Amino acid sequence: MATPPISARPDLGSLRIHDGQRSKSGMGKRIVYAAIPVLLFAGIVVAAFAFRNQKAVVEVAAASRADSAGPQTALNASGYITPRRRATIAAKITGRVTGVFFDEGTRVKEGQLLATLDDADAKRALDSAKADRDAAHAAIADYEVQLRNSQILLRRAEQLQQAGVQTQEALDNAITAVDSLKAKIVLARQQVAASEARIGVAQQAVDNCTIRAPFAGIVMLIRTSPSPRRCAPSSRRRTGRRPPSKFG
Repeated sequence: MATPPISARPDLGSLRIHDGQRSKSGMGKRIVYAAIPVLLFAGIVVAAFAFRNQKAVVEVAAASRADSAGPQTALNASGYITPRRRATIAAKITGRVTGVFFDEGTRVKEGQLLATLDDADAKRALDSAKADRDAAHAAIADYEVQLRNSQILLRRAEQLQQAGVQTQEALDNAITAVDSLKAKIVLARQQVAASEARIGVAQQAVDNCTIRAPFAGIVMLIRTSPSPRRCAPSSRRRTGRRPPSKFG
């Protein structure tokens, strides 16, 4: 009688993990997990220390002269320079030019005399105004002397009139003389003030006959010259810091 075949079953008991092995495996994993951050921090510290002590790398190259035969000009252009500050100088009055004390391209200082006009008439007017002022001062001095004498006569006339020796008419004449001299002194002082005003005007006319540089610079263009003819105010000089020039 035949026996039925027996089926082979796998032995699963060999795959069972004992409690001792399970505890050892869990502890090893925890050690590995705890060591990873420590290793990372140690690596960062080492890298930072290495970069800190690292020296800069300098490349040294020997200097050499450029090839003179080769092309060196990168840009070539033409143009002109204009002054930053420019002024057209002209006389305020019309007159004959008596002197020009500069040439084109001359460097001048501020206030330097550039040209002169005929100032004979202006000086005569200035001298006349000064003479009128001096005459008014002399008249004031004379009137003050006469006033002191008239005041003495007035006091004497008052005393005589009070004593009944002199008439009222003589006293009135003495009072009138004193008042007249006071008025003359006031008028002479006004004449002095008027003469001072005329002196100022005449002095300005004399100053207008001289042309000076308004600032330091270089004369660029002259449009007049000394001549016997009268010069209109359009005759002018031009000054600037730099004259026009070409550059490349």
